[in-house]
Amino acid sequence: MASRLFGTGNTANSVKYFNIRLDQSTLVLRGNEEEASSVLLKGTLVLCLAEPLKVQNLRLRFTGERRVGCGGQKKDDQFLRKYWSFEPPGLSRGGTLAADNYEWPFDYVIHGNTPESVEGLDDSWIVYRMKATIDRGILAQNIITRKHIRVVRTLDTAALELFHEMRVDNTWHDKIDYTLSTPTKGVIFGTTVDVNFRIASLLKGLKIGEVNTSLVETQDIWIDPKYPERKKGTITRPVAEDKFDFPQDQETELVDGHDAWVFSRRLTLPKSLRQCLQTVDTMGIRTKHSLNFAVNLVNPDEHVSKLTASLPLQIYISPTLLMDEDNTISTNHLGGVDPGAFAVGAPPQYGQHRSDVLYSDLDPAGYVTPAGTLSGFSTPFNSQSRRASADNLAALASASTTTSFTPIALQSRLNNLDNAAGADMTSSYPPNSNSSENPSATLSRQVSDDGIDHCSPQHFEYSPEQMNKVPSYSTALQSQHQTPINEVPPIYQPFDR
Repeated sequence: MASRLFGTGNTANSVKYFNIRLDQSTLVLRGNEEEASSVLLKGTLVLCLAEPLKVQNLRLRFTGERRVGCGGQKKDDQFLRKYWSFEPPGLSRGGTLAADNYEWPFDYVIHGNTPESVEGLDDSWIVYRMKATIDRGILAQNIITRKHIRVVRTLDTAALELFHEMRVDNTWHDKIDYTLSTPTKGVIFGTTVDVNFRIASLLKGLKIGEVNTSLVETQDIWIDPKYPERKKGTITRPVAEDKFDFPQDQETELVDGHDAWVFSRRLTLPKSLRQCLQTVDTMGIRTKHSLNFAVNLVNPDEHVSKLTASLPLQIYISPTLLMDEDNTISTNHLGGVDPGAFAVGAPPQYGQHRSDVLYSDLDPAGYVTPAGTLSGFSTPFNSQSRRASADNLAALASASTTTSFTPIALQSRLNNLDNAAGADMTSSYPPNSNSSENPSATLSRQVSDDGIDHCSPQHFEYSPEQMNKVPSYSTALQSQHQTPINEVPPIYQPFDR
């Protein structure tokens, strides 16, 4: 609900902006009333004055309101109230507020057992509202702005309803053996329900006719929730339905040693709370949902039998797929994406994992690695590698662009690395000397006593006598000698005392 200002024409010229600015207008409670954590309602009351305005008081009210009605009876009450009173800064003795911009922050803790919002019914609801009022005193019209707040209770990411498959298995004696199932009990409001069928015929010549799947909502209303036996009304309505004629040419599949028809259907749920509510049970308003099946079976003598079954479902509102002020989920929120992708974070089922992508199949464009252009089959941080590699890295890097390695080849390479590492642990290291060898494709490495290998393409000898000669400051300034930029400190070799 958009903010609205109420006042006279002169007041409208003075008040350019008056609004309740919330950090979040939808507060999400995760879990049931016993498990959910508290959330914080936080915001700022903003007032912008172009001209001085006479103000007597400025207050803010937050309320939770409930109405239940059935059979001509109605009952209204407020179960939550919170008031704020703000003292405008710079208020003169005569009660005039200077032209300026003003902000008053506020916050309130919404406990985990707070009833969730129930909207969409004609005679029953639970709503939360905020109302800010500038009291201007006698003979002056007050300035009012309002804000609608929605409290959503959703399933926790570890809820069993998100993991357990709902199914019914049974056998109709001498006729069929069947399994009807849905992937989970919890279904996100405004998305879809996948229904799986497995029907094995035990009677020769039996055929499947029309298959009907429907989602039914049952509403129970109590005027006084303290007395649950005094229920005032029950309303049952279908909210979604799928009908189709089973194709007679569909082939059977072998399941558990029996030929069975295996197929799936998808049921689309409404996206408006006026057509379907979430599953809820709070303060005298209870809604339940069940998935009903009706399958026509055509017997060999052409008479029709009907298989009926039912599964309970729990429809919940996901924080990633919220509705607008009209209690409707906008189609823009879906954006062409499969509605099943808007789950609250539950991992996929075992049979719905995503296949791993091989490293050789990845496009390196857009990736930044620590080794820069030398990245490939080499270790990213060469200076931190604990083991020296005897592989021809340059050759491997060129080969990686054209070939993929088999698991056998990779296992062989790992064994070679282990053998090379064992040999390095037993070998002795020669003292440093000037190297005149032409470097090959393999990188030259020196391994220090701590096991860390250092890339050292060139080596230099340092004389202790020369290092101990410290020239004077003036001599150092006049010296033309410069230390080569590629010189490195000596590597101290271990020795036996």
